[in-house]
Amino acid sequence: MKTLTEIGFVKSSFDEPANPTEMKKHISFINIKKEFEEGLFKIEDSIYIDVVFGFNKSEGFDLKLNIFTGERKGVFASRSPRRPNSLAITTVKLIERNGCELKVTGLDALNNSPVFDIKPCDNSLIEKNSEAINASKLKSNPRKQIISHILAGETDKLLIKAAQMHGHYCPGLAMGVMAATFAMQKIKFRSDGMEDLIVITETNNCVSDGIQFVTGCSFGNNALIFKDFGKTAFTISKRDGKGIRISTLPDSQEYIRQAKGKFSSQFEKVIKKQNHSDQEIALLKKLGIESAFAILKLDFDKIFKVEEIEVEIPSYAPSYESIFCETCGESIMASRIINKNEKKLCIPCANESYFQLDGHGISEIRK
Repeated sequence: MKTLTEIGFVKSSFDEPANPTEMKKHISFINIKKEFEEGLFKIEDSIYIDVVFGFNKSEGFDLKLNIFTGERKGVFASRSPRRPNSLAITTVKLIERNGCELKVTGLDALNNSPVFDIKPCDNSLIEKNSEAINASKLKSNPRKQIISHILAGETDKLLIKAAQMHGHYCPGLAMGVMAATFAMQKIKFRSDGMEDLIVITETNNCVSDGIQFVTGCSFGNNALIFKDFGKTAFTISKRDGKGIRISTLPDSQEYIRQAKGKFSSQFEKVIKKQNHSDQEIALLKKLGIESAFAILKLDFDKIFKVEEIEVEIPSYAPSYESIFCETCGESIMASRIINKNEKKLCIPCANESYFQLDGHGISEIRK
């Protein structure tokens, strides 16, 4: 096989391995050797180009490995730098050419990485099948895009996605997204809804929705525990019990008030005083958008306190069979069946008390 010819090298602000998503945000330069300059003729006609380069600081390879999403894959099913031939191909955006130098964005190569080839990007197949490709990625890992945003610290993009679940933008949702993004970066562990990552939230307000969305820990996948303390605080932990608790600082309210602007007074009018006219609700939503994105720009350390703590993690949630109520005929978890008058009944049909979680917290509803 012919030996690879180095045609140039990369100039980047990254000298050591870093988060590829973050690296791609920065400007990089590709310097082509003078003897290959003629090969750049009309490269400006291409908006996107493929760059073939070498991993100059990668040693050895793994046939199976954990990728950034936490999934375990084969090396040929990943973009890991630990490859048998230490070669990489990345599609970048060409900003401009200046002689032998190409200015690009989207390159995840370290400074002084050798460049072996450049060619125009052929995205014809991708354009025709973009929806199918995106669907395939999400089927493989539904949280892949979310994880990429977390690693890149793109809280604005996470807030937009979290609002799709929450229904609107508000300061609380933004605080939850901000704190949960920090926690996920700190704990360096990914949630796949299998209870290996646990979140304990101490409030059931807007903040908790931001936390659920970013961490992927929810009531439905049994990875969210609710302690009805009424505190704007939460703990995130792996199964080993080594957790991180994040809570709001005593002086944070005054600091946050500057970002809220007129939101608080409008919230008072619409939510507390129940003025639900179309005009007032529309203004509240508008101010909610402005304040939510403004909060993301605040100093994290002036809002939150972070503690490393030991957490007692409950065992994995048991799986119960479904049993049908002998009165209404509806399916019920076996653990909620009431044996009454020689019948297996659901709680409503047995007319028994139960616990309810609503805006007031957890309360017992007595019959």
